[in-house]
Amino acid sequence: MINQTAIVTGSSRGIGREIAIVLLKRGYNVVLCSRTQKEINSTVTEIKQMTNMDTGGKILGARCDVSNCLEVENLIKSTIDKFKSIDILVNNAGIVYVKKLVDTSEDEWDRTISINLKGTFLCTRAALPIMMVNKSGVIVNVSSGAGKTGFPNISAYCASKFGIIALTESLAWEVANYNIRVMAICPGEVDTRMQQDIDEDYYKANKQKMLKPSKVAEKIAEMIFENQYVNGQSVDIG
Repeated sequence: MINQTAIVTGSSRGIGREIAIVLLKRGYNVVLCSRTQKEINSTVTEIKQMTNMDTGGKILGARCDVSNCLEVENLIKSTIDKFKSIDILVNNAGIVYVKKLVDTSEDEWDRTISINLKGTFLCTRAALPIMMVNKSGVIVNVSSGAGKTGFPNISAYCASKFGIIALTESLAWEVANYNIRVMAICPGEVDTRMQQDIDEDYYKANKQKMLKPSKVAEKIAEMIFENQYVNGQSVDIG
């Protein structure tokens, strides 16, 4: 029986939800979190009902705004109180505003950077001391194809995702001696609510060709468990 623990941020739906399911099926304790308590409670209940295993003691749903330092610290404390360790962190929480740069408000810019990039920093910084003591850990940062190529009307989102790749590369060097691996994934178009929000007409026309969240989750699992040489890299998922 595996007694290791993973935190997956932004896991009430989409990619986060799917990787949480994959990790549960592999025997991990999993902490799911979202900014909305109702959403995360609903997802936890759904996962318990859909999985053919007893996940009652292996799953924790927590409300957490990853851009808020105190809430992140509470998330880490709740995880340690219940499961005693943090072995995997998947920084997946993210938002997007679809606007030209000239029409983007300062608040919208700040909110995007705070959740997508600062949230990755805060969660990683809070989890790292535990991993460093254990001399073991894996951190997966969810970037995007828009973290390597800029696209119109989502400049704040692109800037945040480019930043995640830089953070990943820098941190991998810092913690390599602690046997901690840090990597980023860069999916293309994924069949999620966020993709629909970016351009609903395009989404409807191209939905069938888009990556499914479950496929992205499978790739993340492959990077964690099979491709253990991956460290500091940003892996495209097309």
